Amino acid sequence: MNKSKKAFELLESRRLLAFLAPESVDDCVTAYESLGPSGVILEVAFRTDKALDGIRETVRKHPDALVFAGTVMTARQAERAMDAGASGIISADYIPAVVAACVERDVTAVPGGLSDAGKQLVQKAGLYNCELEELREKHPHQWVYKLFPAVTEHTRFYSLSKQYKSAYKGLRMVYTGGISLDNLKELAAYDREGIFCGSAVCRRIREPDAMQAEARKWMEIIANPG
Repeated sequence: MNKSKKAFELLESRRLLAFLAPESVDDCVTAYESLGPSGVILEVAFRTDKALDGIRETVRKHPDALVFAGTVMTARQAERAMDAGASGIISADYIPAVVAACVERDVTAVPGGLSDAGKQLVQKAGLYNCELEELREKHPHQWVYKLFPAVTEHTRFYSLSKQYKSAYKGLRMVYTGGISLDNLKELAAYDREGIFCGSAVCRRIREPDAMQAEARKWMEIIANPG
């Protein structure tokens, strides 16, 4: 099994992404060493110029590390992230060139948005030269979509996932944007197979014990939302 498939299986099991916009390369290593042993997948966002080197250094130090690259908006970024050792690629939008770059290497692609779940699944199936049902069965690590933003000040967009999941059976939804401990229980109860992404998990990057405690709070709610 390749690392991307292994990472996605872990993501399906733990259902937590820890979002990090690193200020330094060491931030990535620290976050992985603090959260990785608990099975939390780290999403290193390409919002800073430290992300690529951070992923590379994390994988150099820990060859088995499962780390996703986030906010990847171009095929070149995707390729460089995969070259650095990223096990998955997450985007804020559906960008066909990014999906194509990932499928070429059989690496999980998680496009985001509010309206393109079907388009990206159809593209993936075409690139794998299979039907949609075959994509779900043969390449389950690609049967995923990121709902972004999940929550805003006035709107709970996460309810859109019901329509997608009814059309695309078993579709794994990643919820990100506006998620906090204040609304996590509500979201986790709404989708008991959902994957949730939170920046708060890595907020106290200088305090590894506090990061671990925060991650435990999130995982407890995700596993038992009531």
